[in-house]
Amino acid sequence: MSSLAASAPAEDAAHADIVSFAAGFEAWLLTRPAALVNAALPQPSTDDRMVAMRRLMGDLFAEGWGRWGWSEAFGGFGGTIMHRAVMWEGLARHGVGSMAAFEHLEVLGPTLLAMGPPEFCAQAFPGFLNGTQTWAQGFSEPDAGSDLASIRTRAVLNGDAYRITGRKIWTSWARFAHWSLVLARTGTVESRHRGITAFIVDLGSPGVEIRSIAQANGHDELAEVTFDDVVVPAGRLIGSLDGGWPVAMHILSSERGTFAWFRRCFLLHHLQGMLRRGSPGADGLLGDAVLDLAGLGALSMEALRVHELGAILGPRAAFTKLVLCAAEQGLFDWALASDPDVVIDPFDEQGLDLRTAYLFSRIVTVYGGSQQMQLDTIAKQILQLPA
Repeated sequence: MSSLAASAPAEDAAHADIVSFAAGFEAWLLTRPAALVNAALPQPSTDDRMVAMRRLMGDLFAEGWGRWGWSEAFGGFGGTIMHRAVMWEGLARHGVGSMAAFEHLEVLGPTLLAMGPPEFCAQAFPGFLNGTQTWAQGFSEPDAGSDLASIRTRAVLNGDAYRITGRKIWTSWARFAHWSLVLARTGTVESRHRGITAFIVDLGSPGVEIRSIAQANGHDELAEVTFDDVVVPAGRLIGSLDGGWPVAMHILSSERGTFAWFRRCFLLHHLQGMLRRGSPGADGLLGDAVLDLAGLGALSMEALRVHELGAILGPRAAFTKLVLCAAEQGLFDWALASDPDVVIDPFDEQGLDLRTAYLFSRIVTVYGGSQQMQLDTIAKQILQLPA
């Protein structure tokens, strides 16, 4: 049973609904659908992982489970983020090791539906839910990583469309995506965050080039995306003209806040899988990792509650991101200390997912805003320390 459902007060009607949903979903999981079994197997390549996850998302949509937690106006069945949290927690407990490209459902989805063009979202979002169309997030650039306000990708209005030119880097899952939310400059470079607009870009458009980036863990989920005079209809803005900064902050509240709950589910999956390989000499590291995961659970639960009420965490999401980084790296530090071969034995198929996850854990203090930027946010926006 989901830990969310187990902690729900029975007298609360909304939480009673979560309990019922969790029980029904658990019963479905116990039938071991073929798509679930396949998605839980180690996937040797990024392409294999995406094929497996698209199939699983299709089954979840067809059976109705993947539609709960999303508005009926956009292909869902209603409910809240708690329904989605229960679903992904259940999938992780039953062996699914990651969300793959569908992590963007929780990173981009809430902002897209809250601030995007309603007609477009009503048409496009069901494809995201059923696994046939995925999304990417075009934020970072070669010369603008954590300093997002310095982006130089430019959008120029030409008649009833914008033309976008520039480059994005470290764009997760772009090679598999049909659409991308792209931040582009519509004001001057000097206007910084006040001159940025968020666009919906069809990645199949003429002028878009996607080059995958091979990673140390053997996958290539990251990519460099180049836009060369790419035409985007004027109606495909998210938020307002020059209003891309609030859009970005809304997204980052999910990416650094609520997403931590979903990420934690998969970290617990890896913890369980690693226990049989654990070494008594590394028990201290295991204890630290368990405590970090417990703290992450409490913080990310607060984030879920905030978003359930229709609000966002804002700068407080920086705390959750920092604890997530500590928990993830601490867990895999224990894994490495327990069994060093997990990162160097390419022929151990049973350790494939764990090895991939260990290598990925080395970058978590950089992606989604560096650890230094999170500390800067806390210092300036929460503690109000002088610059």
